[in-house]
Amino acid sequence: MKKYCGYSEFFHDAGIAFVMENGDIDFATHSERYTRNKNDARMHPKLYDMMDTADHVTYYEDYYIRNSTKWHKTYKGGLANYISMKNQTHYDALVHDAYIPHHVSHAANGFYTRPWEDYEDTLILSVDGAGEVQSMVIYNHNFEILDEWEIPRSLGYMYSDSTRLLGYRHMEDEYVVMGLSAYGEPTMGPELYDWFYRTGTNTLDAWRAGTYTRYTKTLQHILDKCGKENFAASVQWVTEQVFLDLAIQCKKLGAKKLIVTGGCAQNIVSMSMIRPLFKDMYIPIAPNDAGSALGAAAYSWAHETGNETGRLNWKSPYLGHDMPVELNPKYIAKYLVQHKICGVANGKAEFGPRALGNRSLLADVRTNVKDTVNKIKNRQEFRPFAPAILSEYADQYFEGYMGEHMQYTCKAKHDYKSVIHVDGTSRVQLVKPDCTSILRKILEEYHEITGVPMLLNTSLNVRGQPMVNNHSHSSHFERTYKTKVFHIK
Repeated sequence: MKKYCGYSEFFHDAGIAFVMENGDIDFATHSERYTRNKNDARMHPKLYDMMDTADHVTYYEDYYIRNSTKWHKTYKGGLANYISMKNQTHYDALVHDAYIPHHVSHAANGFYTRPWEDYEDTLILSVDGAGEVQSMVIYNHNFEILDEWEIPRSLGYMYSDSTRLLGYRHMEDEYVVMGLSAYGEPTMGPELYDWFYRTGTNTLDAWRAGTYTRYTKTLQHILDKCGKENFAASVQWVTEQVFLDLAIQCKKLGAKKLIVTGGCAQNIVSMSMIRPLFKDMYIPIAPNDAGSALGAAAYSWAHETGNETGRLNWKSPYLGHDMPVELNPKYIAKYLVQHKICGVANGKAEFGPRALGNRSLLADVRTNVKDTVNKIKNRQEFRPFAPAILSEYADQYFEGYMGEHMQYTCKAKHDYKSVIHVDGTSRVQLVKPDCTSILRKILEEYHEITGVPMLLNTSLNVRGQPMVNNHSHSSHFERTYKTKVFHIK
């Protein structure tokens, strides 16, 4: 049986994925889980070696286009990064049989893992910093472009530059800015929105020539004028308004069902805003560049096997490194009730940015554990935590759109403050009866003891580090941060 490999590398969030000829997803992971460097652009040698098992390898962007502009030739991303590293041992060649455009990789990641079978009324919206030259593309199911933006008009760059100006790590801490935005008011939102569409857009030719209006100059002016919290709120407000504009455009182009992908799809507040406009909406579990590895593999699988409008055999988000240990969920639930906090590292690691039960730090929601968890993870105090809840009880505790992968915010109808943000919302993870993670059984046991069907669930890592991946990492976490991790018999 043929195996199709896709990979993303040399910019940020390197990843790799393997799809079998029958449509099964064999493996998918972020390179950072192996290199232990957050958002690592480079592929770990072990993952490179795995390419040898594939019959077909696809790279996630057209690096010739990316390297054809004046800006990209000086920017250390894509092929430019490859050129700067090519004298290092295992980076001496781009190993692939094919390459596809950046936003096609994003779109294929969503389209071929979509939860619905039909496709005629489905459109795909891909939004990020930039691919080769595009920052936003709307595709139909044939991957034909219906609308597009080119750099410098880029929602991703605006948000990333704002993150950096606020003193956080750009292309990593954008979710911190989203959390901070709830503490401010969008006092400069309309001005920034107007600038985004008019003054600050220019043209791709201006970008290439270096005569475009820089984002940082305008953003710094707004930051100086309104302060950190209001600046974050203004940037977030513009992001929501632009996504609303894009969603309305998708509806005009015939979308009844929408797939949203690209790094900006991780802005869950915006996703919650546009969700009511469509009969159905889907965000892949890894909409970022790491997820494009799965998109590249899926696209080649679809076109090599004649499944251009088909779907992969999607079973779960647990697609990474396996820690096949048998744990006792009843004991873990009792431990949580007594000690309030513990880690769980069990089974295959989640693909994507969210911990969904197999590499999670869990806490008892009935007590005020937020400060303790923040201290363990070395996080900012203002950032929210997410609840994982038995799906059959969700409507009793929350109101709004919810999903299995923490991709929407909704209003809390309870007073367990450890999983409620300052604006009264929560990023809920529905844990359904068919969930293959041990988290489902832990929740059932915890509910049996306490009468409460949810736990605080956050990633098993500390700020600035990748999630725990294997036994060595979980043992190190347990020793270093003095927190019990269930990862061995």
